Amino acid sequence: MEVRLEEALDLVGHSRHNVLILIVSSTVHLAAVLDLLGFCVLVPAASCDLKLDLMEIGMLTSVPFAGYLSALPWGYYADTQGRRKAIIVSTIVGSALAIVTSFSSSFEMMLILKLIGCSFSTASITLTITYLGECTGSRHRNKYIFIMNSFNLASDFTCYALAYGILRLEFNIAIPWLSITYRPWRLLALVMALMLAVGAVMMLCLHESPKFLANRGHVDKALSVLKSSYGLKGNDADYLRSLMTIDHVALSLKPTFWSSVVAQTIPIFKPPLVLKTLQLFFLMSVCLSTNNVFFMWFPTMVNSFYSSMSDTQSGFCEKIISNLTNEISEDVICDDTVANNTIYSGMAFSVFFTLVNFLTSRLAKWRKIVLLSTLTISGISAVLVDIIHQPIVSMMLFIFIQLSGILTGNVASYFVDLYPTSYRGLGTSLGLMCARMTCLAGVNIVGGTIVSHCSMTFFGWAVFVLCGIAVAWFLPSDKK
Repeated sequence: MEVRLEEALDLVGHSRHNVLILIVSSTVHLAAVLDLLGFCVLVPAASCDLKLDLMEIGMLTSVPFAGYLSALPWGYYADTQGRRKAIIVSTIVGSALAIVTSFSSSFEMMLILKLIGCSFSTASITLTITYLGECTGSRHRNKYIFIMNSFNLASDFTCYALAYGILRLEFNIAIPWLSITYRPWRLLALVMALMLAVGAVMMLCLHESPKFLANRGHVDKALSVLKSSYGLKGNDADYLRSLMTIDHVALSLKPTFWSSVVAQTIPIFKPPLVLKTLQLFFLMSVCLSTNNVFFMWFPTMVNSFYSSMSDTQSGFCEKIISNLTNEISEDVICDDTVANNTIYSGMAFSVFFTLVNFLTSRLAKWRKIVLLSTLTISGISAVLVDIIHQPIVSMMLFIFIQLSGILTGNVASYFVDLYPTSYRGLGTSLGLMCARMTCLAGVNIVGGTIVSHCSMTFFGWAVFVLCGIAVAWFLPSDKK
């Protein structure tokens, strides 16, 4: 059936509607990623106003990752109610909760609202990829997915650019009935939330995926979408109807979502796949968490680092600890501004990783060598970051620790090679979910240990990466 639907979409061809779908999907994707990662800049700016300690900063910074726990319910909803409808619901509710979050008056209120909000908004990160892929013919699909991935990479730069423009503003508006003071960080949170709302409004202008409609047996609706948006000619309608008409008896015998999940999940945790599952899940966790954990702490640590640049004799840990341990008194005048050097470093960080990601994609046929080499650089950097006291070098080493983030696609490709076709999709999704939960734990572990055991935190993470190198060593060779 999938092959016939693919043929039908290719027969219709490419139109301006496909470009519109690309623009809307990429906008929603960017806004959803921004809602996830934007907290790494937002929370440090709000820490004084909300009187957050380091542990609370860690919890708020990590809580967006908990949104991935809702991945399976959202997958079921999208498979039964439609990709477009799922995206609209996730973005509307996610943006509404993000707007309310910007008016938070306490740590507890922000934590709960962000947790619930990200359980909606993070769904759009994967759903937009599915929607774009199903609405695009095979000839243009890979190019469009690559363009969307570029928007994903651009989210880091967008986050820091917005922070640079908004956090520099100076205003202080008391709102007694909410028991808050409206400050620049709240405006930054509101702007990022509105970007998600704009994506929701844009999605309302589009149709459901014709492949989804046909697969659910709504052939007439699918043909109507193809005629109105894709320019389907009447002469081709009858042929397309025959391609998209499915066996309704087979459809009625289709297993339920949960029975399918059980049938596809249990085999990957049993021989002969269980060792491959543990190997790939661990590698995905190492690569993704080593990047994401320190990325989420990046603004807090770098802001503190640049505030201690005058001390040339101290190491990286001493520089960041000297400011992270300062207590916030009741009568202090809060400053939401993030240091310009921190903003510039974040922008440069984003551009650097985009370039490195592009260069490593050219070395795809040597993926095991790239995997081992990159993890080695990351591990060595974690060891040396506090040993070398030269400020510029130690900052570069801190950035190199996060180099493992470019390996996510590398490890994901092994899921394709080592798993049978019927288990690849769910296996990869579960691997990513496991990695995101590692990120959630890692952000809080770093927050709880960085002040009292900073050097040991980096050495411990180096051991974690070293274990990843050992596990990666047993992957199949590139020639094999």
